[in-house]
Amino acid sequence: MSPYELMYIVKPELDDQAVQQEIERVSQLIQTNGGQIKKVTPWGKRRLAYSVKDQREGYYVVEEFDLDQAKVTEVERVLKISDTVFRHLLVRQDEGNK
Repeated sequence: MSPYELMYIVKPELDDQAVQQEIERVSQLIQTNGGQIKKVTPWGKRRLAYSVKDQREGYYVVEEFDLDQAKVTEVERVLKISDTVFRHLLVRQDEGNK
């Protein structure tokens, strides 16, 4: 398993409970694919630098986890078709940055 960091932006019109449910859904997606969550850091609602899919702000969340490299494509596939996550970036961390 390799260490990964996922940053994603949730639609701003969701209330706090719906945002928390989305965070739990993404964490469950990672765990279902054999990942182990290390840290979840909600950054809160922020203004975007530029408009993305007609959105000017969004709720930012960063998750750090370990995941088998073969399962990364499945996690990204599900995030791409998500109704509430409208942007994400998944990067592999260096082994020394654990």
